Amino acid sequence: MAQTVSDEGLALIRAAEGFCAAPVALADGVWLVGYGHVRTGEAGESVNARDAEALLARDVEAVAAMVNATVTMPLAQSQFDALVSFAFSVGAQAFATSQVVRRVNVGHYVAAACAMDAWRKSSVNGELEIIDALVRRRATEKALFLRDVTCTPSPSALVRPKLDHAASVLGAPVAYAPAPTLEIAPCAPVERTPAQVITEILRAEPATEALLRTCGVADDEVSVDEISTAHAKPVAREVDVAAPDSSGAARLPWVRGKGWRVQFWRGAEHFGLVALLLFGLGLMLLGGSMLFGGRVDVVSIAGAAALAAPGLAAALIAGVGLVQAPAIA
Repeated sequence: MAQTVSDEGLALIRAAEGFCAAPVALADGVWLVGYGHVRTGEAGESVNARDAEALLARDVEAVAAMVNATVTMPLAQSQFDALVSFAFSVGAQAFATSQVVRRVNVGHYVAAACAMDAWRKSSVNGELEIIDALVRRRATEKALFLRDVTCTPSPSALVRPKLDHAASVLGAPVAYAPAPTLEIAPCAPVERTPAQVITEILRAEPATEALLRTCGVADDEVSVDEISTAHAKPVAREVDVAAPDSSGAARLPWVRGKGWRVQFWRGAEHFGLVALLLFGLGLMLLGGSMLFGGRVDVVSIAGAAALAAPGLAAALIAGVGLVQAPAIA
């Protein structure tokens, strides 16, 4: 049997959505009025509280039907109300593909409630920010969802909580952004590349600060195609596809905009290693000539050793460096 939203669930949604009597134009061309009701086309007339409640009931009815069709496990009324409020907030498509629904449908209700915490960001001036109002709404929905779930008592002396480091990183952002006001319509969301999504995730977690600092590049070497973060600016440049040379071996790709510098320094590195190798071999030959080319005594042995030892070390270092150094394209 299909469930319907209770008065408590409607009150939660009304409080979270807020009331707007006059239609407000949003960035995507629609109009917001009442308790989160969306109009397309013309702005239409203003509404009073009673009209807004009627519009909300109609909107919530459609969301409730979607939740009934998506969720396969039995739900308490409080759980259903929480899921409808959550689905009303995130949208039908995001709700249907979320971890919340997946975990509910396998009976993992506590895990489903925890998965709600991931939906706390929204676009503010084209950037994804953690919104304080969304944090509070998720907390309210989570508490309502778990209210009637059976909970085993856990005396503190028996079950002493320990710090969950993963949760402390993911659940404790540095800053929250206030929700956009209706007087100023929010900017339309900007499509982000996968690299920008990864960077945004790294920026949100304080634990990655040290890693970002070690991976940064100088400010004067950052182009418009690079990703920037609050702590460092990792490079994300396009590269040419590797092409085989005359011998059939693949050549290393050139980095666009800096390929000549990369190849220059690689050539200089190879030249220096070859010079070091020759220098080491020269010292070894000189030491050998002192040892075997004349009188063998303590002085000759000591002088030969003094020359041959650093020569051998230099030759070994140069040989290892040449083996490990990247090839010149």
